[in-house]
Amino acid sequence: MSFCECLKAYPEGSASASRLALTAKGLGYNSLIICNVEPQKIFRPDAASAIKGVRVIVGAEVTADNPRALKSRVSAMRARFPFLMVTGRTDEMIRAASEDPNVDLLIHPCAYDIRRSLSIATARAAKLNRVAIGFDLGALAHLRGSSRARWLEAARRNLQVARKFELSLVITAGALSHLDLKAPRDLIALAEVAGFERKEAAEALKLPEKLVELNRRCWTSPGVELL
Repeated sequence: MSFCECLKAYPEGSASASRLALTAKGLGYNSLIICNVEPQKIFRPDAASAIKGVRVIVGAEVTADNPRALKSRVSAMRARFPFLMVTGRTDEMIRAASEDPNVDLLIHPCAYDIRRSLSIATARAAKLNRVAIGFDLGALAHLRGSSRARWLEAARRNLQVARKFELSLVITAGALSHLDLKAPRDLIALAEVAGFERKEAAEALKLPEKLVELNRRCWTSPGVELL
């Protein structure tokens, strides 16, 4: 299974899908998942799909004003996209995402607020519903001084909780441009600084594509696949 990065393309990012695909191919990625809030507005995804040597998958980031609206939007988008991501910014939305089995990835809460740790209740819900926890390592690259130290402390604390509950993990550079992309080797090295084991980080960089493959199979009910 190949390394896979989750990111945003123009107009929500500053680089087109094809520019991202070309850069990712040169860095050693075999696939990308574009997770825009409005996937239908991605600039020429067909041009990115035509680039050989890198697989471009269109997923979606689901946003909402409240937990009920989030659940409704996730249910509506599940059949349309093979990968759904939720960015955790409030305790209510984090908990709602962790309790929804249709969510593939919940981005690490402390990427935006180092005071917010991964709670035991959220970890249990994520384990039960098979929701992967994402660690956005872009903060590690951009923060400096005491802010970076506090972020590292929060990330390691959340990683300990994730390990305790044996949660699925994903790492990303949080790229908004092709210039933000980091080679798999470099991203794994950043993850090691944040407390990951090398093998653990490598598996976290492969997981998104595995989730896409699972979602594209035909499941008639939990654990029952139509062949």
